[in-house]
Amino acid sequence: MLACLRKSRLFHFKDGGVLERRIYDWLSADSKAWQAVLFRVIHHLLAVSGLAALVLDTVTTINASFGHILDLVFDTTLVFFAIEFALRLIVAPAAPWVRQGESWRARRQWATSSAGVIDLLALLPLAALAAGAPQLLVRVAGVVWIFKFGHYSEGLALVGRVLRNARGPVESLFMAFLVVLLLAATLEYVSEHPSQPEAFSSIPASLYWAVTTLTTTGYGDVVPLTSFGRFVAGLVMVCGIATFAFLAGILANAFAEEMRRREFLRTWDMVARVPLFRDVGAGTIAEVAKLLRPQDVPAGTIVTRRGEPGDCMYFIVAGEVEIQIHPAPLVLGTGQFFGEIALVTGGPRTATVIARQSCEFLLLDLADFRRLAAQQPELMRAIDEEAHRRLSAAQQRR
Repeated sequence: MLACLRKSRLFHFKDGGVLERRIYDWLSADSKAWQAVLFRVIHHLLAVSGLAALVLDTVTTINASFGHILDLVFDTTLVFFAIEFALRLIVAPAAPWVRQGESWRARRQWATSSAGVIDLLALLPLAALAAGAPQLLVRVAGVVWIFKFGHYSEGLALVGRVLRNARGPVESLFMAFLVVLLLAATLEYVSEHPSQPEAFSSIPASLYWAVTTLTTTGYGDVVPLTSFGRFVAGLVMVCGIATFAFLAGILANAFAEEMRRREFLRTWDMVARVPLFRDVGAGTIAEVAKLLRPQDVPAGTIVTRRGEPGDCMYFIVAGEVEIQIHPAPLVLGTGQFFGEIALVTGGPRTATVIARQSCEFLLLDLADFRRLAAQQPELMRAIDEEAHRRLSAAQQRR
């Protein structure tokens, strides 16, 4: 397939390796190339259409009228996913981390990764068709296509990282859940079997009651009648509430930790792009990143107003701002900062600042400004010098 693509007039590359890297980039979920964007649009449209065809095919009236169209949509989606799987497998060696001569190792690693397994599962309808399975089973196998969106969803990726990070506590809690479940089913079987031999006919049958009670679902179709059985049921309910409270706490803490990590990495990246912090070293950047808060503002936003109290200064990571001063406005761009005069002098804002473009800022408030002054005197010396230079320039203009 790749050899055919290399000969195609759609690709004007002399080097096959270049072609593989281009296709790898087009298939990448975070690529900004127009070919990659087009691929993602087609991918999502076909995935949604295929799932819709699968669902609508089970409606008798719709199937009778539009069955041939639903079959065409389903088959087209299946063929597209088959081609995608083949392309991803072929160009896997074009990944940046792959070294020379490790092509098959790269393909094996991709095929056994979560993305590769999901892409392989997407071909289950094809395998069912090849095995001569009934048409209904072929269609139902396509439900795994819903997982195809996970590769492109940052939210689902975040959930996956949270579950991996909290795997140890969650596994321990799950083991405790199983222990309580088995003990509850056993005790209830011993207590209720003599009076309700049909409902509590065995320990496996009692597990149904234990699950509905421990999860606090309580359908009410199977209930204990003896005093001891009701006592056990009360304990199981309390244990169920405690179990899910612990689980919620563990996952909430893991989510918060992951969000803090992501915010720190984003802030680190923004700090490293400011020239003032670029050469201070990783340790200093890490300390500064803890003090700075990122903020995004749209074009036209009034960032600060002249005369208002100054409680923070701003570092411009991206975009431009206009400082309205006499006799002509001053424009500051990426890498520069403003708002430091009010922090240095302790007075009000000396100018109104308006965002000329959509901007990304890093904010340093007054308390952290003083903390940074104690921790990084060299940085504060540069900020102080710039503040006094701007004050002198403003006095000369007046």
